[in-house]
Parts: sequence; structure tokens; C-alpha cells
Amino acid sequence: MREAYPEASSSALGNWAGQLWKFAKAIQHGDLVVMPRKNRHVAIGRVSGPYEYRPDEPADFRQVRKVDWIRTDIPWDDIRPDLRASLGSLLTVCGLTRHDAAARIEHLATYGTDPGFDGAGKVTSSTELLDDAISRDATNLRQLTIRSLLEHWGFERRTNAAMSAIKADLAANGLTTRPPFTEGGISDVVTLVPLSPEPGTDTVAEKTDDDVENVSEPEPMSRRLGELPARLVSVPSSADLTFTKTVMLRHRFSQLAVIDDDATYHGAVTWESIGQAYIASDNPALADATVPALVVEHDALLLDQIDAIYDSGFIFVRNSDRVRVTGILTASDLTRQFGTLARPFVLIEEAENRLRRAAEEHLDLQDLKDAVPDRQKSRTRSAADLTFGNYVYLLKDPRRWQKLGWRLDCGQVVDLVEQVRVIRNDLMHFATDPLSEEKYAAVDGLLNLLRTAEPNP
Repeated sequence: MREAYPEASSSALGNWAGQLWKFAKAIQHGDLVVMPRKNRHVAIGRVSGPYEYRPDEPADFRQVRKVDWIRTDIPWDDIRPDLRASLGSLLTVCGLTRHDAAARIEHLATYGTDPGFDGAGKVTSSTELLDDAISRDATNLRQLTIRSLLEHWGFERRTNAAMSAIKADLAANGLTTRPPFTEGGISDVVTLVPLSPEPGTDTVAEKTDDDVENVSEPEPMSRRLGELPARLVSVPSSADLTFTKTVMLRHRFSQLAVIDDDATYHGAVTWESIGQAYIASDNPALADATVPALVVEHDALLLDQIDAIYDSGFIFVRNSDRVRVTGILTASDLTRQFGTLARPFVLIEEAENRLRRAAEEHLDLQDLKDAVPDRQKSRTRSAADLTFGNYVYLLKDPRRWQKLGWRLDCGQVVDLVEQVRVIRNDLMHFATDPLSEEKYAAVDGLLNLLRTAEPNP
């Protein structure tokens, strides 16, 4: 695809390649196919042959799959709205998977009617969002925050599983986001824009490929720099040093990039380099205080850069175009990020330690075995063998609760332990997004109760 369309964007190429693969490989002999026609009717057929390439046909008709057409006259209006939305996909070739689509298409081919699907009144929010985005034109595209986008799929944080699931659904419906929903703050606004369905089609996503999510690529397993750097503030090389120092003081920067309007990168100016420039000259210029600085690619592995960041205090990050320097990652950013990620682990660890110590001090081994499933009983020899989930069942029992001697409401404590158990499991799926205030309140609430009930440090 890249050789055939060298000027096309990477997201468009990925999209086209995916459709060609489906057409040639994913579609199987005997599969049903449905094709909307221009006369507001739909044709339904069954695939009767393998992929063929016919070089003697006109340019747009050389890629062929034989189909035995069953019906070609099904009125568009006889199909229920949810299935019509799937048929209205922005992709030329796509699979219909939602709401019992295959069985309903077969029923339409046989009887000419759409039977709907079980639970038709319970449309999922992600489906509703996708259908809405597909139905809009370029002057009225759907916008929402990244937080809201995640919530439509039932997620709160951008874990790898969440991002992969959303990317797959967006790609299946010919959509992407601008800017990428996998980057930036969770309160940032993104727009659902159409991918280019085929070469030569002029779309929003194709025009601004550097600023849209590449939904054709799987979510990487390793954390990379592109997800973390702050947007870069810079000064041109023509600026004077007094102006540059004022910018640094105004924003409380320790360093500043020197980049011209044409994206030419010159280096960095730091308070240290400014001091050295004034030692060397009575009236230094910006060029005298500009020093080399490490620039790494946006897709570099984060862990590989940590030593360099702490040694120099910062690194600059090059954009995905491999040309412009557009991001910065500082030692302060890493410290803040570590605090965001580590804080809930530390708090939950303390809560778990306090629960364990209380169980060891107030309950006997039989109490512990009674609180775990049968398969776990033989491996339970002390409170250290309990999982966080075991404590929910441990505390629910009135007899064991009485043994603890806590002057607290049992229902509230059990409810908080269950909430924190779910939060703890969620934290195991790494994400750069912080916990919500509501979840922090649950963790803090449980820890405050445990510190009161078991005040020993």
C-alpha cells in the first residue's frame, strides 16, 4: 500500500490495508454479504468464490469476489435503525457484528423482513455514540472529553485493554479521534472524525494525519515517551537573552527550547548556561547561552530514558513526523508521574497491612479458613495467605466481626473494602490517568477507619 500510495498518510494506509485484507482473506466462502444500493434498496448475497485479481477489467473493478445474489430489492426503510446504522459504516468493507446482524441479514434474505434483536431496547452507550458519530456530516462532528469517551465503553482510565478495545471499535466503524485519545489529559476534548475509506477520498482524518489516532495499530505493550511529554514552549534564536529570561521566570521554567518559526531546532537555554554565558561575556546574546540538549523520538521507550532525564534534568521529544521538536520531559515530570502512580499503591498497601495485622491478632486459623473458598483452604496457614477479596468475606461474618472488637459500622467497612478491592484490581492494569476523586475518597475513607480501629503505627 505504501508503494502504491506514497503520499498517503499512515492511518489511511493502515485503514486501506485492513479493508483489503478483509476482502481477500477474512471473507470466507459461504459468508453473507450485504450491499446498500443507490436506489435506497439493499442487495444480499452469499460469497461463492475465492479472491480474484482480474487485470483486464477497468481499474476500479479488478479486485473480485464472486457472489450469488439472493435478493437485490430490499427497501432501506424496511431495515431497523440500529442495523441501518451499521450498514452506513464509513468503511467500504466492514464486518457486521452488532445486534445479531448475521442472523437478521439471513432473515432479510429469506423473508424480506428485519426481526430485530433480543434486548433491542438496551442499546449500549458505545454503540449509541458510534452510531451518532457515523450519522454526522463534516460540519457537525461529535466532540467529547477523553473521560466521556472512556465512559461510553465502561472504562475510567486508559489501560492497555481499554485503549485497544476502543481503537478496535472505532476502526470497525471507520472512525478515529482528533487529537489522539491515547495522549493528553483525560479532560481534553477530542473529535470523532471519519477515516479515509478508500484512496482518493477526501476526509478530515486524512488531511490531518499527524494529529489523529492511528486506530489500525495495536496499543503498544511498553510505555513510550509520546504519551507523557508536556507541550513545548520555545523562543526563536532571534530573541534576546533578557526576553528569554523573562519567559523562563514567568513560567518558572528551568530550561527553554530554542526553535525558530520554521521548526529549526538550535538547542536549549538553561539557568546554568545563562550563568556561564555571563561569566564569559559582559553582554552575552541568546546564542552564547544556547547549549546542546538531548532530543529523542516520541516512540522511544520511557525506561530507557530515565537515566538521561535525571542526569541532565530534561530531554526534548521529537514529534511523530521525525522532524519537529514539540515536547519536553523533565525530572520534575517523572517525579510527579511517579507520585500519581505510586500514591494509590502505597495507601492500599497500608490498608491491606492493617487488615492483615488485625486478622492475625484477633482471629484464629479456623476463622481464616472459613473466609476463603474451598480450593484455597489447604493453602491458608496465616493471614498473609489471604487475598484482598478474602477480607470482604472475613468481615461479613457477624461472629468474626465481633471478635475484631471494632466500634465501627460493619456494613460501611465491608462496603469500603469491596470498593477498594475493585480499585486495587484496576490499578494492576497500568495507566497514566490518575484515580478519580471518588475512588481516592474510598481508599482514604477505609484507611482512616482502619487507622482509628487499629491505631498502632
